[in-house]
Amino acid sequence: MINPKILMLSALMMCFSLWNYAQMTMHNFTVTDSDGQIHNLYTSHLDQGKTVVIKFFFTTCPPCIAITPQWQSKYVAWGSGDYDVEFMEASILTSDSNAKVTTFKNTYNLTMVGIGNDGNASDVTFPFMNGNYGSWWGTPSFAVISPDRTLNYPVFFAELDAAIAATGAEMPGPQVPDPTTVQLFLQTYNVDIPTNHLKFFVKPKNTATPKIEITKNGSGNYEFIYPSEEIPEMVEPEIIMESVGPAYTSKVSAADIVTIQKHILGLETLNPPYKQVASDVTNDGKITAFDLVNIRKLILGLITEFPNGTPSYRSIPSTQNVIEDPGHTVIVNMSIVKMGNVN
Repeated sequence: MINPKILMLSALMMCFSLWNYAQMTMHNFTVTDSDGQIHNLYTSHLDQGKTVVIKFFFTTCPPCIAITPQWQSKYVAWGSGDYDVEFMEASILTSDSNAKVTTFKNTYNLTMVGIGNDGNASDVTFPFMNGNYGSWWGTPSFAVISPDRTLNYPVFFAELDAAIAATGAEMPGPQVPDPTTVQLFLQTYNVDIPTNHLKFFVKPKNTATPKIEITKNGSGNYEFIYPSEEIPEMVEPEIIMESVGPAYTSKVSAADIVTIQKHILGLETLNPPYKQVASDVTNDGKITAFDLVNIRKLILGLITEFPNGTPSYRSIPSTQNVIEDPGHTVIVNMSIVKMGNVN
């Protein structure tokens, strides 16, 4: 019968042995990844204060494929290599070239460092497969190396976050992108439009509120920062114009009636197309004698507004989407038409 003390001593020695493997110093290696970038474990990463996580895999390994979505999500959660942690995956097969690794990454939407045989993956994998760091755990298995070169192996997938955090790395918080500067450029076709005749707003698409007015900056231009404290993030933000000016201005005259009449009679086509928009003061989609009658009444002071709710000014297009370009300036163009004015 085996002495219980001997069994206990053996168990303790085995635990110590496993702990010793987990605390061993990771060997250095130099590899070329599937994007052609050269990585030296020590100088490129550990000496820069980064923790390195290595996944051992091969491109046709079913369980490796099964965890690709979670593996990619974890990589993104730890900063996609831009912060305290770098993720790598090294193939254990000599038949897995960097080209195959690239195909694997593209197929499963992986963006971390990938290393094939011709990228010197064996320099990473063989010491593990040969038992230098204890029992080989197959694929997929994981190693976590802290900046002081201490190796933690094996680490189970469910324990990766804790193992990474134990090296002193911190998971970055949500990243707020730089805002976009939006400048509104107005094409007014040589019409001097008084500032108080128009208002511009930002609002969510297909929703009336919130509707936030865009004001002019110190240079006299309509400009805003999106998103910002004044204009917070919205679902599909768009710019709209509201006409608040009177229907009659000095830009509407008898000469406009003559020009529109020539168009109706087929003697002279209204071009460019914005003039046809400006002629339809009855808002019925047609240019007829009824439009001429209403323009004449406006000039004579018999009416103060166009019929059917037609505004004094229209914008072309009626709305413009705000396209974000973080950290840059985008120009939004809108053409402004004075209804009744075609000259």
